Amino acid sequence: MTDTHARALRGLHESWNDEALSERARATARLGILDVVGCIVGGAPSETAAKARALAASFASQGTAAVLGTRQSYAAPVAAFCNGVAGHVLDYDDMNSTMVAHPSVVLVPALLALAQSRGAGGSQFLSAYVLGFEVNGHFGRAMVPAHYDNGWHSTSSLGIFGAAAGAAKLLGLDGAGMLNALAIAASSSSGLRANFGSMTKSLHAGQAAEAGVRAAMLSADGFTANTDVFDSPSGYFAAYARGADPRPPLGEGEREIEKSGIGIKPYACCGAGISVIDAALDLRNAHDFDPKAIASVEVTLSTMAQSIMPFHTAADGLQAKYCHEYCAAVALLDKRGGLAQFDDARVVREDVQRLVARTKVSVDPAMRVGGGIFPVAMKVSLADGRAFETRLEVPRGHPTRPLEPAGQLDKFLECAAPVVGEGRAREAANRIAAIEREPRLDALVTLLRP
Repeated sequence: MTDTHARALRGLHESWNDEALSERARATARLGILDVVGCIVGGAPSETAAKARALAASFASQGTAAVLGTRQSYAAPVAAFCNGVAGHVLDYDDMNSTMVAHPSVVLVPALLALAQSRGAGGSQFLSAYVLGFEVNGHFGRAMVPAHYDNGWHSTSSLGIFGAAAGAAKLLGLDGAGMLNALAIAASSSSGLRANFGSMTKSLHAGQAAEAGVRAAMLSADGFTANTDVFDSPSGYFAAYARGADPRPPLGEGEREIEKSGIGIKPYACCGAGISVIDAALDLRNAHDFDPKAIASVEVTLSTMAQSIMPFHTAADGLQAKYCHEYCAAVALLDKRGGLAQFDDARVVREDVQRLVARTKVSVDPAMRVGGGIFPVAMKVSLADGRAFETRLEVPRGHPTRPLEPAGQLDKFLECAAPVVGEGRAREAANRIAAIEREPRLDALVTLLRP
């Protein structure tokens, strides 16, 4: 085999050794699973997730794969779709800088649905997750940031490959079978950043999870694809990676999940807004001022951060997650950035809308981003003439500035407890923390249903 990408991707599978997974890799995977499971359950009551389930119910066949946060079960691809949409609608799920994407919200819905329907245990589930993460890393290193800059939503357009690879592993496919699944998935790669701030953004995660499962199941049944698709002059990388400057591949024995890791969001907004909320909270905590006395707020950030979050006003929670002005205003007022701060009812209240109007966002082209870091400078001026300033480089939740375990659990409970109850949510978190010990996932899934 002479195809460079094909050989590298197939090699990831053929050199795989479950026993060689480090505790760091396992711990990072468990963290990603915990984080996105909470987001799926927390997102289940949303209007967006309900619309996705209604569509699924209209064409779905019954199955054993659960839609978390509900009592519904469907065939694996359909459950993966529903859970993917629910997991991303809150925009609270984890991030990876190599992909510039949210890896777990595609991986976990796909693999959880397939593991349930096939009776796989927690150890198999976790191993498939890490393999999928590594496949995602291959695409991210070869294509990002150009792929993302060209308008693609990498969570979906690249995440589909991790889902297909992990699903292929759960189905017991060999390296050739996994590569064939990836080639099938290549024709379903999609998702446009222009739909950020709408319901369709979370649809991207659901469709990638569904298509990844579908590709693996088709490959297992002998459905064929052209495995030259990744290296052909008219193939996937030629079409999707225009202008890319590939980063060096990982060295022998290195893993993406260890090298770039996972960032856990402390706030329920787009990743580019995390630093804005952080800066606002830093100012409120450092200076004892009344937010009602704020005359103006000035926020300076990078060109990239502004391009990801294009809204300057917000009419609902989905838009607010992509509005720097809103993120700054609500954090200064509430001293928080959780689910309640991005609820539709909070967004339209007069106090926050008034402060949004007094907030000015400007771009400094010299501000450099990369590695999941979005620098921000903020100045808050009060009516009495006082002014406070701060600058922030690395936000909370970044792999180099991780949340404490207590904070991770608090976030999970914030999402899951209102849907399934605090006791069940805490027990689910405990089971995820030791997921390799689960002989099957049925007991865990039962806890995640009302």
